[in-house]
Amino acid sequence: MLADTHKFMASGKIEGPKIDAPIIAVVDFVERILITFSDKYVDSDIKNEKGLTQKLVLILNSHAVREYYPFWFDKEYMEIPERGDSPQVDIGTITTLEEGIVIGSKTYTDESFFSLEAKRLGNLGKKRSKEYLIGRYENEKYIHCGGVERFKQGKHGRNLKYGAIIGYVQEHDFIYWYGSINSWIDDLIQKNLYSPVPWLLKDKLKKDYIRSTTAKFISITSRKNNFITLFHLWARLN
Repeated sequence: MLADTHKFMASGKIEGPKIDAPIIAVVDFVERILITFSDKYVDSDIKNEKGLTQKLVLILNSHAVREYYPFWFDKEYMEIPERGDSPQVDIGTITTLEEGIVIGSKTYTDESFFSLEAKRLGNLGKKRSKEYLIGRYENEKYIHCGGVERFKQGKHGRNLKYGAIIGYVQEHDFIYWYGSINSWIDDLIQKNLYSPVPWLLKDKLKKDYIRSTTAKFISITSRKNNFITLFHLWARLN
């Protein structure tokens, strides 16, 4: 059984719907590695999202193998491998167990059971400043590049119950971004900002903790016909 392969229950308690044990294990693992990642890459010359994510995936996989975790992380994971133009999430999570991992009523074997998107917080310029949440117009065309928005649209984790967004904090602090993002969601609810998908109060981030180098928030993110639980895991890099 998966639960016998590794310690899969968190020491803390997450409020809200009961979280599947394998998801708790992955989230706990990523939270811990983000502390190491922050220490190593704070004020790094690497400022771009892809470069940071590449380094993060290397650290995640190195620790997962060394510590005998039954999963690994795939960079730029194709959501629909049968399609050459498939949406790609920054990081997919795949089990190494032959019998697979059970999430809810579904068994996952060779496909990602937990999707992670990475976004920079800060130093993006005015046009891209809200990219953590929503896309932007460019030459009168809407670019669907918003992190949370892509989960809401089903472009990321379309059949999953859980996902995460890694936040690379490159400017200001955790409190600033927590307040700003929830303020933007208020504007989206009130239609002061444009988004191709509806936004609800449940979409707002709820604080789990804020520490010196990492922070964690949770949102029950609305979709067309259901919800996805998103873990917002941030690392300080400034």
